[in-house]
Amino acid sequence: MNIRFSTPHQYVFIHENVKHLLLIWSKERKKQLYIVEDEGEAMILTEPGDTYAETVLAQVEPFFFCQLEAEEEIFSVVLGATFVFHNKLVGMYYRREQPDGNPYFFYLEDGDLNDIPDQEYEDVVRTFLKEYPEYIKQS
Repeated sequence: MNIRFSTPHQYVFIHENVKHLLLIWSKERKKQLYIVEDEGEAMILTEPGDTYAETVLAQVEPFFFCQLEAEEEIFSVVLGATFVFHNKLVGMYYRREQPDGNPYFFYLEDGDLNDIPDQEYEDVVRTFLKEYPEYIKQS
C-alpha cells in the first residue's frame, strides 16, 4: 500500500531520538505532527496529542526551515534530525530541493544556527552516522 497526502509539505525528522512526520496544510495554515514507528516496509503514524505536538513544534520551529548562503548561492534547508554532541544540540539539515544530497550540521542555540568549528565537525558527522545509520547511503 502506498499512501500519499494531498499536501506537498511533508517532512520526516528526528528530534530527541523520536522520528516525527510534520504535515503542513497550506490552505488551512495548519500543521499536524505524528510520531513515526518503522515496521519493516510500513510506517505506523501515531497522533501524539496537542500538548506533545505543541511542545515539539515550539522546540524546532524557530530553526526548522532556514536559508543558507554558500559561495554566492542562497538555498533553502530543512531540519532532518537533532542530536546531542558534547552537551550541545546539533541540527542536521538537508537541501529542500535535494533531500538525498550532502547534509549540513550546525549547533542549535537560542533559535539560531551556529557554525561548528572545523576541528569538531568531523566528530559531529561521525556521531550523527553512529546514531542514525539509516542516513548512510548504500552504494
